[in-house]
Amino acid sequence: MHNQWLNIFLTALMLLFCSCSKIPGTLLIMEGNFFNSRGMHTEAIGSYLKAQRYSEARPYAEFGLGFVYFTLDEELIALERFAEAEKTLREVSTTPYPELVYRIHYNTGVVHFKEGDYAGAAQAFRAALEVDGSRIEAKRNLELSLLSLAQKKSPTDLSQRSRETDDFQDQTGALFEYLRQKELNQWRSQEWIEDGAFSGPDY
Repeated sequence: MHNQWLNIFLTALMLLFCSCSKIPGTLLIMEGNFFNSRGMHTEAIGSYLKAQRYSEARPYAEFGLGFVYFTLDEELIALERFAEAEKTLREVSTTPYPELVYRIHYNTGVVHFKEGDYAGAAQAFRAALEVDGSRIEAKRNLELSLLSLAQKKSPTDLSQRSRETDDFQDQTGALFEYLRQKELNQWRSQEWIEDGAFSGPDY
C-alpha cells in the first residue's frame, strides 16, 4: 500500500514537473508580446531569444521575432523568421496549431506585398486561406496581390501605365495599410488566440 501511494505521488510529481517545465517558455513569449506591444523592440527580441530554449515555445518565439523585425522594417529577416517558425513547428510538434500557421502565412504575405513581390504575396495569402478560409483580411489581401500583379504585367503605354500604377497604389496602399494595422493591433491586444479544438500551448 505504501509503495502504491509512493508511485502515485511520484507520478503526480513527474506530471507537475513536466507541465511546469513549459511555463518559463510561455512566460517569455508573453513577456516578449508585452514588450512588443509597447514598442520596446530590443527587450522583446531578448525575451523571444530566451524563449527559443524551450522546444514548445520555439515556433512562437520565431514568429514573434519575425513580427518585431517586420515592425522595424527589416523585411528579409522577418521572412527568414517566419519561415523558421513554420519549419520549427513541424519539427517540435505533431499537433497542428492553425492560428499560428495562419499568422505565419498571412504575415509572410504582408511582407512580400510590401516588398513588391505580388506573386509571393498571393501564394502566401492562398496558403493562409487554406488554413482558415473564413478570414476576410486574407481574402482581400489575396485580391489586392492579384490585382497588383496584373497591373504590373499590364502591357499599356509607359506614361499611362505610370499614372495608373500611381493611382492604383494609392488606393490599394491605403487599404493594405489598414489591414496590416488591424493585424498589428490584434497581435498587440491579446497574447494569443486559442487554437480552436486543438490542444497546445496557449501563448
